[in-house]
Amino acid sequence: MPALDAVSHLSLTVTDPGRSADFYNRVLGTETLFSSSGGPFSLVVVARQGLMIALRDHPGMTDQRFDPSRIGLDHVAFQVPSRADLEAWHTNLAAAGVACSEIEVSPFGLHLNLKDPDNIAIELFVSEPS
Repeated sequence: MPALDAVSHLSLTVTDPGRSADFYNRVLGTETLFSSSGGPFSLVVVARQGLMIALRDHPGMTDQRFDPSRIGLDHVAFQVPSRADLEAWHTNLAAAGVACSEIEVSPFGLHLNLKDPDNIAIELFVSEPS
């Protein structure tokens, strides 16, 4: 098989790209790299080291049935290096007033869950099986 090194970027459909960019910048420490509201859709790109997220809307968005332009997905998971880092994330999220779960243990690792302004589930994950 040809090589795949990493995920290049995520593109999330959201109701308000600017509002979502503010959330990701504040909560995940990204910075806005690009913003455009001209044309048929709005797009904001935010990034930090090792992570780029495109936030866009779609004309005629609907919640009626599955559609690739529909808001959401099951969840997005970001790798965190250690339990100590995950605990620091939990402390920082609580201090910022962001609702999140407690750190959860599973056979696969440690999970910390939160949601963005469009209710898209975000998981911070440490691969540290119990």
